[in-house]
Amino acid sequence: MCRAGRPFGTHDGYNLWEAPDNVSMSAVAPAISGGGALRSFETTVLLSVDETIEALRKAEAIRYRPPGA
Repeated sequence: MCRAGRPFGTHDGYNLWEAPDNVSMSAVAPAISGGGALRSFETTVLLSVDETIEALRKAEAIRYRPPGA
């Protein structure tokens, strides 16, 4: 899946890709940016619903105290 758009803001456009895994997308990123047509290229990994739920469950076990508390 690949979707393209044109937002107003920091970047001139964006694409949403679905790859089988992060390593596969990591291989695509330099191929896209290496052609010289893009001035900058940035990737952001999105979590699935299941990954988000797993992260929230793991967060319950983390004991964090803010500085000065």
